[in-house]
Amino acid sequence: MRNDQIFVLLLVILLPMSGCMDNAIGDVEGMEDDESNTTVVNNTTVVNNYYNQTNNQPPQIYVAVFDEVEWREIPYANYGRVSTYDPNSGEELTRMYHLHWYWFFSVMDVDSNISEVGIDLDLDQVIDHHFTTNDTWSDFSYHMSPGIAASSGLFTHDDYCFVRFNLMAIDDDGGVGIIPYTMPANHELPNNMGCQEDYTGVEE
Repeated sequence: MRNDQIFVLLLVILLPMSGCMDNAIGDVEGMEDDESNTTVVNNTTVVNNYYNQTNNQPPQIYVAVFDEVEWREIPYANYGRVSTYDPNSGEELTRMYHLHWYWFFSVMDVDSNISEVGIDLDLDQVIDHHFTTNDTWSDFSYHMSPGIAASSGLFTHDDYCFVRFNLMAIDDDGGVGIIPYTMPANHELPNNMGCQEDYTGVEE
């Protein structure tokens, strides 16, 4: 073999060993950083994000019927009026009118078990009134709300009174399903009263 051929062969062998060809690393030969989850490819740092693909799915609520209960249908209600009185003088201290709604609904959860179902009355996404069923939640069942005060989640628009509340279902993995409701209240108040936090002293 001629001397110049031997010299070229030695160059081919020695150059990679000397580190002179570090920039020639291909994409498929990226080096893994021992101290992180990044990969160096052609002097470019690639961040490897790994996502949890097992996120819990929240419960799904399927409402078949939703309606309000007329005050006449509730024997103990007089426009849902609830008052407190001074035990000594008999003077009315507070007064509020309460409304009722009812549902036929079911709840499904594809990856967990239903642990709580009920109504959130103060919009803090915590159930304040719980529903129960003798069957599984996947079967349709009837439920009526407690008396919801006309000041619950109250807001007004053009002299109309509205109440707000949430129908909620929670699973045992912490998933939360919410159906928010905004309902007019004026027509269930005596003499079509406007929205007030307290109706004490207001003439019916």
